[in-house]
Amino acid sequence: MKVILAPVLRAEKWTSIDLLHANYLATLPQFRDEAELVDFQPDESLAGSRIGKRLVRDVLYPMQIRRTAKQTSPRPVLHVIDHSYGHLCAAWQPSVITCNDLNHFTAPALNGLTLKLWRLRVNQMRKAARVVCISGQLASEVQEHVGIPSERIIVAHYGIDNACFRPLPLEEAAAKLPQLAAERERSLLVLNIGSNLSRKNLPTVLRAIAMLRERGLPVKLVKIGHNLVADGLGPFIRELKLDDAIIELGKISPDQVAAACNLCHALHFPSMYEGFGRPTIEAQAAGLPCVLAEASCMHEIGGEGALYHAPTDVEAAAAHLQSAMTDSSTRELLIAAGFENVKRFSWANHARQLIRAWKEAAADS
Repeated sequence: MKVILAPVLRAEKWTSIDLLHANYLATLPQFRDEAELVDFQPDESLAGSRIGKRLVRDVLYPMQIRRTAKQTSPRPVLHVIDHSYGHLCAAWQPSVITCNDLNHFTAPALNGLTLKLWRLRVNQMRKAARVVCISGQLASEVQEHVGIPSERIIVAHYGIDNACFRPLPLEEAAAKLPQLAAERERSLLVLNIGSNLSRKNLPTVLRAIAMLRERGLPVKLVKIGHNLVADGLGPFIRELKLDDAIIELGKISPDQVAAACNLCHALHFPSMYEGFGRPTIEAQAAGLPCVLAEASCMHEIGGEGALYHAPTDVEAAAAHLQSAMTDSSTRELLIAAGFENVKRFSWANHARQLIRAWKEAAADS
């Protein structure tokens, strides 16, 4: 069986989906006896502008895929790695698509024509023979919002790069992020990873940090990903008097993220919506206690290895963070439960579900 793997355009600059593509390329060759992978690379030479990107994504990319599929023998299965490219699925081509989230149905960050076009592309997932959902919660949303029946949905949780995300000797982590290691000696470090979209609920993180500092705890926020001030949260940070309590690491490599997980004292990830929530299991795999919002799929993924609070309950968030960082028995319980929880997640298991989806798609065609 041949499988054409269709990624999103590099011009999108979607870090999480690019990482998923890399995870697929690292894992799937282990199963070459069951499927021969064709990693398709679309021609992006015209994608330098917004209009050019739309032209490539919506018109040229589908044409390129169709041409490659017709030239590939035996007839391949197409696997589209993100739901936002659902328009690549076609009735004439056996296809599988990975759905990573449906946030623009439940908590849209888009509007107007852009939102309508996104939903139009996503709704074309209906043409796929199988839809791979990365959480059970997301599978329910695909049925509700896109109308895909349960028998065409396969749940396959993300895996963990265990070679990267693991407990590290302090000196090894410090060598990768020496300034953060030095700050660890003076402060309690709360880690947050990801974008600053409204659904990520950063105001709750910042308010909880401010509350803990008012109690006299030397707490600072370590932010990986998009810059808080650049995304408009500067006035709010100043209002809470947190100007000197934010450590921006920006977009860093996975091994540096793993080092940060080893150097910080707790992860706070109070997102109100996630398709999966990768930072949770990566933090747990590194031995970092987690505090999460009780929302979306967060409990499904975090299991017993986290403390949960209502998304906007700042007092509960602050109390959980204080306990996770300063109460030794709570820390030990969370770390042990986190290690146990992450045993449920592996890229090999994810790949096996992909292969199942491909075989079922091929059989249906």
